[in-house]
Amino acid sequence: MAFANTAFVSKNGNDATASIGGTPFLTINGAINAINAAGATGVTIYVYPGTYDESVVMPAGNSLRGISLLTVTIRRQNVTSDTTLLTMGENTRVEDVTLQLTSTNHVNLTGVAFPGTTSATAKLRTFVLTVDNSTASTTGTSNVLGIHSFGTGNPNESVSAIRAATVNVRSAGLGTKRAILVDTNPNSFYGRDVNLLLINAGGLGSFIGAEVNQASSTLGLRLISIQGVTADVSQTSGTLLLGSANLFNSNANGIGFTTVQNPNTIIWADPGGLPSGTIHFYRPGTGDVTPTEIFIRLSQKAVVKSLNVRAITGPGVGNTDTWTIRRNGVDTPLTVTLTGTQTANIDNNTSVTFLAGDTISLKVLTAATTSTTDSVIQVDIF
Repeated sequence: MAFANTAFVSKNGNDATASIGGTPFLTINGAINAINAAGATGVTIYVYPGTYDESVVMPAGNSLRGISLLTVTIRRQNVTSDTTLLTMGENTRVEDVTLQLTSTNHVNLTGVAFPGTTSATAKLRTFVLTVDNSTASTTGTSNVLGIHSFGTGNPNESVSAIRAATVNVRSAGLGTKRAILVDTNPNSFYGRDVNLLLINAGGLGSFIGAEVNQASSTLGLRLISIQGVTADVSQTSGTLLLGSANLFNSNANGIGFTTVQNPNTIIWADPGGLPSGTIHFYRPGTGDVTPTEIFIRLSQKAVVKSLNVRAITGPGVGNTDTWTIRRNGVDTPLTVTLTGTQTANIDNNTSVTFLAGDTISLKVLTAATTSTTDSVIQVDIF
């Protein structure tokens, strides 16, 4: 029976005799070549059980679907040159497949590439991706990426390029290792219901689960679990947007990020004027600052971010007051100042990892003639 707008791929197929709507192809690229030769769109490539050792570049306006994620594998093994396993095309969809890309050498590997505007028009669903050169030397250099979005697509937050997925990246040595990376051009990339795992098999490379590293770009992830090594996530440049995210190591590379749900908060407040020219510490809730440091114990790992200070009256002309979050009695980089008549300020660009059992406290260093009154300080605990 002929099936219009359908190309079947099977391990008992034949690329030489197959056709769209007819008998099956032996390879996925056999079907893609036929689609490209006909200039066809609206074709679904159905892939029957088996392992297909080929890289795939999806032709625009078409889709590929494996019969089962468990039994359909697209892979390249032991490659010896820079390789991308799957390149998404404009207005394409790929689903229900296992993807594997491996090498024993230090070559650049990309599991799935999103070029052009594909972060807005292409969809990758229900897949398991593994990119692995963990047996390469610990001193060589290679860039190993699970998913790489580097085009100019700018979808809104409701458009998920990936969903229902597991991305595993295992690597060694030097270089950039990422489960998801957004960079090169201003673009937006969104995903949900995804598990990201990055494993360092030895070496001093940069191993980060998810990173946005391009101005005017956004990486948005919801219902996500991320485990990195150097850091779970990094908003190096652009905007990282997280919702219902489990950061396995509670490490955001010391950089801020944006959340789409209200995080837990700690609030300190002093109802009067701050003492002048001295170091004092805040009490949780509302109370006069004290020379004695007041500690709050955190019961689980956390990222502390977004230090926000507000006051009724600022320090006064020529004066600067400084508030600093402390971890286990030691200053952290999370700090905010008020200068002159300024009455509000926030640090959204710094994050600090706290381990279970660590203590958090708030220090203020005031100017010699400070006039700050009625100060309220808040941090987010994520």
